[in-house]
Amino acid sequence: MRRTLLLSGIVAMTVGRSVRGQAPSVPSPAPAPAPPLPAAPGSTAPPPVGNVPESCLVPGELQDLGHALPRMASLLREKEKVRILAIGSSTTAGVGASAPANAYPPRLRDALQRLIPGADITVRNDGIGGEVASTTLVRLKKSVEEWKPDVVLWQLGTNDALRRVTPEAFAQTLREGVDFVLGRGLDLLLIDPQYLRRRASSETYRSFVQTIEMVAAERRIPLMRRYAIMRYWDALPQHVPMLSADGLHMNDLGYLCMAETLAGGMAERLARSVGQAAP
Repeated sequence: MRRTLLLSGIVAMTVGRSVRGQAPSVPSPAPAPAPPLPAAPGSTAPPPVGNVPESCLVPGELQDLGHALPRMASLLREKEKVRILAIGSSTTAGVGASAPANAYPPRLRDALQRLIPGADITVRNDGIGGEVASTTLVRLKKSVEEWKPDVVLWQLGTNDALRRVTPEAFAQTLREGVDFVLGRGLDLLLIDPQYLRRRASSETYRSFVQTIEMVAAERRIPLMRRYAIMRYWDALPQHVPMLSADGLHMNDLGYLCMAETLAGGMAERLARSVGQAAP
């Protein structure tokens, strides 16, 4: 009983972080005034939790990661320390943020510790801007062997699409990384590419998003659907910019919203695992 107290209040704390019910289709921008966040049919938008801006809120269907984080849930039940490796390119490194502390990994750590009081969580930022997945994979293997994380967050796909890496080569790299991480008994969470208006009509760009979704479904890996989430934010009637001046990298608000959305999704999945494990 005592071991489950650490996570027992997560659902109540995270329910205010997303709009409940069936997620609507992505709304189209409209000039007429509208509430900052459209609610799903038959539901209302709960107030933010803690310091989370209302502009970060998304439908629960978009925040849902799809699959569990069993190793992290087990460690939290036993009140053990959790080591999270955040690896990827500029999104992970925090390019576009006003300071390193405003990148998503440190903000994710803060959000998880707020949502899971008493948890001992370390998040290491191993992001390097400009990398394609095959280059990141070399570093991922080294970091896993040397740092021994419990959870790996792998943000990938954007640079591969922009640099015209073939979808076949990308898929091979992704599957190799998945096999490597899961083969060591670690939790793996994938983060797909950001939504970019100028690439909205690109079938090639979307094919990288779809490849990640397919592999995540096949291997039952949690997935942060960043492309769909950012498309939702971009289409809100009262648009709030999440990108920096270059139109590619996220700004401070974008990284905050990314971290809070991801933390909420992780917390809800962890709470489900605890509920299933309870007698």
